[in-house]
Amino acid sequence: MESLPRIDKINSGFSFLVSGRPYIMLAAEVHNSACTSRKYMQQVWRKVRELNCNTVLAPVYWEFIEPQENHFDFNLVEQLISDARSQNMKLVLLWFGSWKNGLSTYAPNWVKTDLKRFPRTEDEHGVKTRILSMFQSHLLSAELNSFTNFIKYVKEFDADEQTVIAVQVENEVGVLGSARDFSSGADKEFNENVPDELLRSIKNAGSNGLSSVIIDYEDTSDQSWRNVFKKYADEAFMCWHYALHINKLAESGKECYALPMFTNAWQKEFDDERPGFYPSGGPLPEMLDVWKCAAPDLDVLCPDIYTFQFEKTAGLYTRSDNPLFIPETRRDKWAAANLYTAVGTYHTLCYAPFGAESIGEDKSFITQIIHTNPNDKNVSGEAVKEFLSKSYKLLGNMMPIITKFYGTDKMIGFTQNCGHMTKHVRLGKYQISVEFYHQIHDDNEFIPGAGIVIQNSENELIFIGYGYRAYPETVNISKQLDFLSLEKGTYDETGNWITYMRLNGDEQYIRMEEKPTIVKALYYEF
Repeated sequence: MESLPRIDKINSGFSFLVSGRPYIMLAAEVHNSACTSRKYMQQVWRKVRELNCNTVLAPVYWEFIEPQENHFDFNLVEQLISDARSQNMKLVLLWFGSWKNGLSTYAPNWVKTDLKRFPRTEDEHGVKTRILSMFQSHLLSAELNSFTNFIKYVKEFDADEQTVIAVQVENEVGVLGSARDFSSGADKEFNENVPDELLRSIKNAGSNGLSSVIIDYEDTSDQSWRNVFKKYADEAFMCWHYALHINKLAESGKECYALPMFTNAWQKEFDDERPGFYPSGGPLPEMLDVWKCAAPDLDVLCPDIYTFQFEKTAGLYTRSDNPLFIPETRRDKWAAANLYTAVGTYHTLCYAPFGAESIGEDKSFITQIIHTNPNDKNVSGEAVKEFLSKSYKLLGNMMPIITKFYGTDKMIGFTQNCGHMTKHVRLGKYQISVEFYHQIHDDNEFIPGAGIVIQNSENELIFIGYGYRAYPETVNISKQLDFLSLEKGTYDETGNWITYMRLNGDEQYIRMEEKPTIVKALYYEF
C-alpha cells in the first residue's frame, strides 16, 4: 500500500500529499442529498468531469450508515467510492453525523426519538431545540461507534486504491438560536472553571500573535468561563465542548485509518453578529485557538466562505499552525476569480464551490425553478462554468509548478474587486501594476478578472489568468526592465510548456486574454 495522503510542512507553509506528490484539490462539493441516489449522482459525475475537477467532496450520512443501532449498511459508501474510481476522481467524504449546519437532522431515528439517552440543547428560556446536546448524554459513545465502523470500512474497501483522501468530521457545528446550550447538564459544566490546559494554551497563543480571545485576561483566582472569556464566554464554552467531541471522533478514526481529518465553520455575515445568529461554537477565526487546544487531532480548521470578504477570511485561516482549506464557497461569478487568490496568495490545499451539479445553472436544485430573487447573489451561469472549468484545467496541468512555490514568497494571486479597475502587487524585485478590462458590479455579466504571477527564476515571470493587463517594473530605481522574450502558451497534462505564439513588436505587452491563459516573460535590467 502506498503512503497515505497527508499534510506536510513545506517551506514556510503546507502541502497536501497524494501518493507522495503535492496535490491541490481543484474540487466541488455536491448538494447535501445528492449521494442518497446513485442514479442522480450520474449527472453529478458528468458535471464534475466537465468542470475538470480532480476531487469531489461528498457527504455520507449517519442515518443511512446505522439505521438501527449496531446494524451497519455501507452500500451507499461503497457505491460512491466505486463510482468515483470509475471517473478517476479523488473523494473527500463529509461525515454528516450529530450536527450539520447547527442542527441534528442527519442523526438516525433511534437517536432522534430517544430523548432520555440523547437529550436536546435548550435555549435560555428552557425550550428544547432540534440540536443534540453533548451534556448528560450518550451521544459521543453512540456516534463514536458508528464513525469508527465507517472509517474501518473505508480502509477495508479503499486502502489499496486510496480514492478517499480526507474526511470532514461533522459540518458547521454550533448552536443556532442561542449563544449556548442552557440545559441543566450544560449549566453544570458552565459553572465549572475553565480547564487549566485551555488557559495555558490560549495565553501562549496570544503571546505568539495568534487570534487569542483572552489576551486581556488577568490571572486571578476566578477562572470561571464568564470571567476568563467575558463577552465570548458562552461561545468559547461551546467551542471547547464541540471540539472535544469532534477530536475524539478524529482521534479514534485515525487509529483505524490515518487519513487527514478536518472540520469546517459557518462564517459570520457581519463582524458584530451575535452567536446564535450563526452556529455558536464552531471554529470561527477568533475561536481558532480554543479549537486548536481541544482538537489537536484535526489536521485543519476550515472556513466555508460565502461572504464577499473572501481575502480577509482566507487570511485569518492561513496561519503557521493551520493551512487554508476551503471545502465550501460561492458558485457565482466569484467562483473562478477567488480561486486565483486562494491558490496564488494563500496556497490553499482545497478549493470547492458548493453545489457541483448547479455550477453553470441558474435554477433551484430542489424545485428546478429559475432563480428570480434579486437578493440571491449566489447564482451560477454558463460563463461561471466555462471560466471555472478552464481555470481548473490550466491550474491542474500546472500543479507540479504551482505546488513547488507553496510556502514561498515567489508566487502571488489577485482578484478584481467590485468597482475597481486596478491593482498593485509586489513579487520579489518586481512591482506589478494590474489593469482590468471590465468594471465589475452585481448587475453586470462580466466575470471578475483574476490572476497568479509566479517568479519562476530571477528574470522569468509566469502570468496566469484572464481579464487584465500587467505592467512589471523593477524596484531598483537605477534600472529599467525590458523583455528578452514573451511567449503565450500552455502546459500540457504532463507539465511540459507548449508555446503557441512568440510575441514581439506591437504585441510585446502582458495582455491576458478574456478567458484563462498563460504568458511567460523573460526580462533583463539595464
